[in-house]
Amino acid sequence: MPQSVSENSGHLRRYAVPEGLSPEQRFEHWRTWYGSAVETPMRLEKLAHAASVPFTPSAISLAGPGFTLIEMVNAPALGSWAPNPDTRDLRLAYFRRAPALILALNGVPEPVSPGAVRFIDTSLGGSFDAPEGFHALQLNIDRSSLNVSEAQLRSLLRLPDLARHPIVGTFMIPALMSWKRQGIDREASGTGDILRSVMATLVGSLLETPVGDEAQKPALSRAVKKYLDANYDNPELDVATVAERFNLSRRSLFYFFENEELRLGERIRALRTRRALELLLQADAQKITYSEIATSCGFSNVQSLRRAVKEFTGMNVREIHRSEPVVRDALQQLRESLNP
Repeated sequence: MPQSVSENSGHLRRYAVPEGLSPEQRFEHWRTWYGSAVETPMRLEKLAHAASVPFTPSAISLAGPGFTLIEMVNAPALGSWAPNPDTRDLRLAYFRRAPALILALNGVPEPVSPGAVRFIDTSLGGSFDAPEGFHALQLNIDRSSLNVSEAQLRSLLRLPDLARHPIVGTFMIPALMSWKRQGIDREASGTGDILRSVMATLVGSLLETPVGDEAQKPALSRAVKKYLDANYDNPELDVATVAERFNLSRRSLFYFFENEELRLGERIRALRTRRALELLLQADAQKITYSEIATSCGFSNVQSLRRAVKEFTGMNVREIHRSEPVVRDALQQLRESLNP
């Protein structure tokens, strides 16, 4: 596996076809980059019928301690790889957009549906026929960090499409789709912890083997936070709702958040209060009633809004505009506590 520059940092690479190259040069440039980025000796060939398609593939990859992650938006191409018995990776691919994609594993070509999620075995030879608009994300995790045996690996590789598996939809795909942000290369160690946690949770479920709470904690914490971010404005959202959504007991859920700056219930209230303060500080906020703000932010009533504003700012709602600098400081502290 590629090694990070330091304990916490990773190597981030972005790819776009350089300007000023001929069509053949553009393809050769992409072929060279692609072969190094996917970490599998790959033979890439341009499809004959792709001559009329503008060749503009793009990609971004992140290599960190014990993992690599790559997202590719590809131009039409054929690819094949030779057996690699020395591989130490567990490789998972999410074919986000793959109309008419043909993937051959173990010598058997088969169509792959858009949105499919599959384990890929690079220890055996394989090939793909990627059409225009192919968009895939690929995650490689060092198998030794997951304690996956050879027999277990073979069981995973025989599995069909995993897209409908609840852990894939709840944990894996959100993790794969939300990693591209500024400074991610400086946070590669933490990103790797989350990805290993997600993979360990998925593998444990598929193999029906127990997964320790500590292994699941980063994945679950991230998934719950994303769920709260998307649903805090629902007045019915509470700890019991979250526990039911993730099939956990309230006790387990509290355990997963015990070392967070904001416990679960506090986080829900902080999300609602952050949005309420943003609305109250807007220039046209006076045109919005307190009742409308409370409803749009998920508070059950105006009194709940007033209490939350008082708790996080020390002021009454009516004092917000008279002490705007103080409120903005409180709002910034809220944002930082929600996004450490």
